[in-house]
Formats: sequence, structure tokens, C-alpha cells
Amino acid sequence: MTESRPWRPWRPSWRLPRALVRALIAAFALVLVGAVAAALAGQDWSVVSVMLARSDGGRIGLLLAGALLISMAGLGFGYLAWRAVLFELGPRVGEPRVARVFFVTFLSKYVPGKVPGLIAATKVATANGVGLGRLMGTAALSMSLVLLTGLTIGLLAGVHMLGTQVAWLVAVAAVLIVVVLVRPQLVNHGAQLVLRVLRRPDPARSASPRGIRFAVVAQAVSWLVTGLHLWLLAVAMGADPLRSLGLCVGAFTLATTVGMLTVVLPDGIGVREAVLTAALTVVLPAPAAAVVAVASRLVSTVGEVALGAAALAVAEVVIRRTPAPASKPDPELTVDPELTVDPELTVDPEPATEPEPATVAESASAAGEK
Repeated sequence: MTESRPWRPWRPSWRLPRALVRALIAAFALVLVGAVAAALAGQDWSVVSVMLARSDGGRIGLLLAGALLISMAGLGFGYLAWRAVLFELGPRVGEPRVARVFFVTFLSKYVPGKVPGLIAATKVATANGVGLGRLMGTAALSMSLVLLTGLTIGLLAGVHMLGTQVAWLVAVAAVLIVVVLVRPQLVNHGAQLVLRVLRRPDPARSASPRGIRFAVVAQAVSWLVTGLHLWLLAVAMGADPLRSLGLCVGAFTLATTVGMLTVVLPDGIGVREAVLTAALTVVLPAPAAAVVAVASRLVSTVGEVALGAAALAVAEVVIRRTPAPASKPDPELTVDPELTVDPELTVDPEPATEPEPATVAESASAAGEK
């Protein structure tokens, strides 16, 4: 009976020429820059002039700048949650390379079509010490945390929109978060279910309870911080600061989560704005609510592009100036000798040689001694 071998990702025996690989990387970089530029150009920049014309331009400018910085800070906490999950599923990777993998993967959503971005993210991850299985496991586990925390915090908007009679929904959501913090392995089971639906193998390692708790807290903080940018925009359009705080944080989280679930639309465009506008009508007139919803998309896009470009530039400089340290390789990127070398086909480095036949003189001498 033969012993079963562990699953390992298939790798082709051929390799593309280095010059061709560099050309493909340069081509994708140009496509990514073009896609990001097109996304920025496609935003409705007129909302900025509409907001500046409402009241004191200096005050509105400060609120817009604060919204942009808060949006970038929220993405930073999201990066910490994703990084914690990545480190739980494999050996540690240098910080600049982690940032490179995360932000290339994140900004690839602006590239038209899912396939080119996925291929580029996989190539960048593999080149920086993260195997495909580990990358898919990190994505599945992170998405589970994003949806769990997003829907929980998003229910805050439901209380403001529908009244205190639905406050029990927030209590139920809070219980779910507590259950995950007490039994974090449930998140691992959820991620494994997602991978099985996608017909991908389970990751080689599971995240530890401590790592999952940290990722849950970091992702929840990411939602709370990012939602504050919508609050500043609503205040700039005349919303009451105290009344709109919880509504804006919950509405942004709920709208973004629902947009993620609408996979047929890129980045949930249209769905997110519709949910935001409906929620903001509680504290703003409908036209002002629509302006805030569009401005939120603009601020989020500019913040993502600015932070991603800055992080990738810093990571590139650090990687080029720092020699690669000796680190434990990702098991998915190492070669298993049992799968590449067949013992029956090995050649003995010192083959046995047959004895040379004795000469006539040597035979006669041996006979005389006897």
C-alpha cells in the first residue's frame, strides 16, 4: 500500500525568459497606472465645487482634507488585519514585500476584468515569497472577517433609519462578534468553506486564536475609522454632528459591504451610492445626501490610490536598498525531493566496478604460495 503524499500546487517545468517576464511586468504596471488614472478621471469632481460653495471655503477644505486622511488611516488598519492573517498562514515575509503584495492586489481591482488582476496578484505574491495557496487562504479568511465585522457595524445605520424597534439587531450582531472572539476557530471553518466552494485546497496552516482576534479587532477599527470620513462630509453639507455620527459610520460600512456582495458590479459602484443616499436622507435633504454619497466615492478612491502609490514607492526603495535576509521559505515555494527525484532512477555516484581479470603471472604466483 503506497503512502499518500500531501497536496502541493502544480508548477510547470518550463519558465518564461526573464526578458519576457520583465516586459509583462512593465506592461501590467502601465495598465494598472492607466486604470487608476481612468478611475480618478471618471469621478465626479464637481461635488467638490458644490461643497465649497455651500459655506466658508476654508472650513469645507479642512473637512475634505480630514476626510481624505481618515479614509487613508482606515485602509491602513485594514492592511494590518490582512497582514496578521497572512502571517498566521505561513512563515513571515519582510514588511516591504508584504506591503507590495497587499497594495498590488488591492489596486488591481481598478483593472478591467477579474482575470488580469488575479494573475498579476498571484505573480507578485509568488515573487515575494507568498504561495498561491497561502494567498487564497488569506483572501478567504480576510473576506470572512470583513463581511462579519462590516455587517455587524453596518446595523448601526438600521437603528437610525428604522428606529429603536430594531435595536435587537445590533445586539444579535454584537453577540456574533463576541462568539467569534471566544471561539475564533469558527472563522477558520468559514474560510475553509469558502475555499471548498471555489474548489481550492485548504491552507497548509490554520490561523491561531490570538491571530484571529487581532485581525477581528483591527478590521472592526478599520470600519469605524473609515466611516468617519462620511461623517465629516455630511457635516460639511449641514448635517447635525451628534445625530449623524453613528448613522454615517454604520451607513458607510453597510453600503460598502453590500457593494462587495454585489460581485457583478465593479467595487459595488451604484449600489453603494444608493444605500448611502437612502441612509443619509435621515439627516440631510435628498440632493445633499446624493452629493455626500458621490463625494464619499471620490474621497475613498483618491485615498486608496494615494496610500497605495506611496506604500508601493517606499516598499520598492527599501527592497532595492536592503539585501534579502535569510528567512524560512514558504513550503509552497520549495521543491519536494520526494516529488522530483525517483529513487529507482538515481545514479550511484561511486558505481561498483567489476574486478579486473588476474594476469598469468599473478595466477602462477598464487598457485606456488599454496
